[in-house]
Amino acid sequence: MTTTNHTGLKTFAIFLISFLFYSCTEDTIDPVYLGSIHGVVLSKSSLEPIEEVEITTVPVTSVVFTDNKGTFVINEIPEGEYSVVTKADGYSRESVKVKVIRNTSTELGVKLSSSTLLAPAPFTPVPENGATNTPLTTVLKWAVDNNSDDELSYTVRLFESNNINPLIESVQLPDTTLTVENLKHGTTYYWYVDVVSSTGYITSGPTWRFQTIPFPENRIVFTSSKSDNYEIYSSSPGATSLVQLTSSDHYELRPLLSSKRDLIAFSSNKNVDYHIYTMNYNGSEVRQVTTLPIAGFHNQGIGFSWSPDNGQFIYSHYDKLYRIDRTGVDLVKIATAPKNRNFRSCDWTSVGNKIVVETIGSTIYDSEIYLMNANGTDTVKLVDNLSGIIQSPSFSIDGKQIMYTRDVSGYESSTGRQLDARIFIKDIESLDVIEVSGGKPNGTNDLQPRFSPDGAKIIFVNASNDGSGKKSIWIMNKDGSDRQLLIEDAEMPHWQ
Repeated sequence: MTTTNHTGLKTFAIFLISFLFYSCTEDTIDPVYLGSIHGVVLSKSSLEPIEEVEITTVPVTSVVFTDNKGTFVINEIPEGEYSVVTKADGYSRESVKVKVIRNTSTELGVKLSSSTLLAPAPFTPVPENGATNTPLTTVLKWAVDNNSDDELSYTVRLFESNNINPLIESVQLPDTTLTVENLKHGTTYYWYVDVVSSTGYITSGPTWRFQTIPFPENRIVFTSSKSDNYEIYSSSPGATSLVQLTSSDHYELRPLLSSKRDLIAFSSNKNVDYHIYTMNYNGSEVRQVTTLPIAGFHNQGIGFSWSPDNGQFIYSHYDKLYRIDRTGVDLVKIATAPKNRNFRSCDWTSVGNKIVVETIGSTIYDSEIYLMNANGTDTVKLVDNLSGIIQSPSFSIDGKQIMYTRDVSGYESSTGRQLDARIFIKDIESLDVIEVSGGKPNGTNDLQPRFSPDGAKIIFVNASNDGSGKKSIWIMNKDGSDRQLLIEDAEMPHWQ
């Protein structure tokens, strides 16, 4: 006794749906060469012709039916490989592969088994066919009418849209459920169930589809090493929709969400040196921007910033500060650092079209902060080289203040350790400075601060000063009150 394998039919059915979707976007028209298929459909047991059998092809060409002699013809079919699919009441559904050759008639014979020998067909899928907003972890369910009390098993194949290879293929399942995990946001999936009888006969169910929940509108991006490497994630302000965006064998650092929230810039050392990359907000379409790397004293991929209109970047390369179009063209030098110093982290505001940038010497404790025009002119020192590490300058929303951190302990060692780093806000016009880390626990550092999009809050990192603990992202009011833990094991936050 033999079994009927419908894997090829289903695989090509999924491919057909994807093919129809993408064919709408094709602009090039290639020559089409035609052939034909002549076939006959017979009963497997009696070899009698079967009338009124529906004949279709995958990819789709046309639908025809057999005549009273069981024969059919499909004329003017483009050359290529097809699956010829039969459908008839009381008979098994078959799929036969054929190759159509130009100006040639391809002969085909198909034998159908009586459906009374087959296992029952599955029905009532969960999620229901065409369902939307399906969770990324979901339970696939189906039902069968097993009137003969046969011991049935099931094979489930799940396909991601536009992919003919099964994402999941689970065989010999004893139950009518299967849990699937780690599905993608906003993605259409197709699936079907083969019901297998104890004697080995197979009935292939219809193809069902569902769509997962859309990608969340996360406004916070950050870096985390929770996956044994530094990867980029996004989250909502309430940390309710955490999504991992990158997965690589390299470090992906300092994500910056564009003001339109459609692109994320980040740095990566996938090519040894750190370069600027961009990707869509959902992690797709990663593109390298720079060919001259981010580099300099103590600059592990942190020295870059979006332009206010998101059309360009500024970034540091040793003692030079460059501007480059986000497409990777038009590299322009806009400033040179003071002698024996390198540029490091920076920010760019539309208010007055100003840039704030940190310069640093050969030791990490030798740092200053400067203000300049976007073209590199009128450079003014805002923060002197005080004892302890000074770093992470950024603008307030209105461009009237800068925020940065400083280790007020003044401690300096060859390891770059900080004992009491705090967040400061400095008024650019009055030069008044206020500290907003009054609620910081002893023995910790506040680091990497950025203003929230409305300017009312500060997002920042807090970590133990011994270097052994995990860094965590916190938020607080602009005056330093109401400190709240947001995300554990995370750093380099950006809220847009």
